[in-house]
Amino acid sequence: MVRIRAITLQPFRNFDKYHLSLGADRVLIVGRNGHGKSNILEAISYLSIGKSVRGAKDQQVVPHGGQHFDIRALCNDGRRDCHLRIFYAQEKGKKAFCNETPLNRVSDVLGIFRTVHFSPEDVSLVLRFPAQRRRVLDILISQSSAPYLRDLQRYRRVSAQRNHLLRTSKRARQVPDQGLMQAWDTQLAQLGAKIRFCRLEALRELSGPFVEYYGRFSPQVEEASISYKGPKCRTEEDLRVELLAELETRKVQEQRQGHTLCGPHRDDLAFFLNGQPADAFASEGQLKTILIAWKMAEVRFLEKQNAAQPVLLLDDVLSELDERRGYTLLELINEFDQVLLTSPRELGEPTPGRFEKISLPD
Repeated sequence: MVRIRAITLQPFRNFDKYHLSLGADRVLIVGRNGHGKSNILEAISYLSIGKSVRGAKDQQVVPHGGQHFDIRALCNDGRRDCHLRIFYAQEKGKKAFCNETPLNRVSDVLGIFRTVHFSPEDVSLVLRFPAQRRRVLDILISQSSAPYLRDLQRYRRVSAQRNHLLRTSKRARQVPDQGLMQAWDTQLAQLGAKIRFCRLEALRELSGPFVEYYGRFSPQVEEASISYKGPKCRTEEDLRVELLAELETRKVQEQRQGHTLCGPHRDDLAFFLNGQPADAFASEGQLKTILIAWKMAEVRFLEKQNAAQPVLLLDDVLSELDERRGYTLLELINEFDQVLLTSPRELGEPTPGRFEKISLPD
C-alpha cells in the first residue's frame, strides 16, 4: 500500500517552514480559507507528478519575495520507505531527488509515489475545457506507464517541428517541403496511434468504476457515462493508418492555417448524464459528483495497473454537496487505503469512519 508518512515545506506558497506528520490512513486537515490547506495537497501532488496539479508555474508557488521552494516527504510504496524531494530555484531551475539521489529528469518522479488529486477548481476546468480533460487523462496514464509519457513527449516535439514548418511555409507563401512533411507525418501518425491506443485502453478500464461510483451517489436516479471523442479503432495499426489518412486529407487546410489540425492533441473526453453532455446540462452539484466519481475511478485504475492504490487527495470536496451525497462520500472514503481530506470546518455528526484531525494555525 502506498503511503505518505510526513511532508516538509521549506518554503512553499504561504508556508515559510512547515512540517506535517501523517500517521493515519484517514486524515482531515482543518483550517480557515486562505491558510494553506490546498497548498499542502498541491505540494504532495508535486512529489507525484513533478509539477503543480493546479497548473501553476514553478515560480508562482515560490513565496512572495523568495527565490526558491523546497518540498520533502517520507513515502512508502508498500515495500520500502522512500525520501522524495522537489527543489526549485530561479537561477538553477527544478530538480527532483529520490533517497537523496538526483533524478535525470524531474518527470522521472512519475510512478515512484502515485496520487490522485481532487480540487473544486477542477470542476469547471476539467468538465468544460477539452485541453484540461486531455491533461487529466495524460497525467493519469503517465503515472502508470513510462512508455506513454515518452511517446507523449516525443509527439509534442514532432508536432512542434511540424507546426514550425507549416508556419514558416505559410509566411513565405510557399508549399512546405514535401519530403520533410512526409517524415513528420510518418512520425506523428506512429506516435499519435500509440497515444490514442493507450487512452482508449485506459478509458475501457475507467468506465466501469466511474459508472459504479456515480451510481453510489445517485442510485436509480441518474446515469453517468464517458466517451472518447476521437477515433475508436481497435488496433494501434488501424489508428496509425487512419491518422496518416486524416493528415493527408487535411493537408491543404493545415497549410492555409499554419498548424496541425488532427491528432490526439485535438481529441476530447466527454462526460454524459442521462445521455446528455454534462458540461451543457448538469448542475454544479452534478458536475462535482461526476468529477469525484472520476477521481475514485482513477484510484482503481492505478491500483489495477500497479498492484497498489495511490494516495487520494480531496481538497474541500464536501462543499456544494448535499447532506446525502456528502455522507455517501465519507462512506466511500473508507474503501481507500489512504485519504487526505481538507475542510474549513470539522465534520458533522454522524460521520462514517474515523479521521485523524490536523488543525492549521490561524
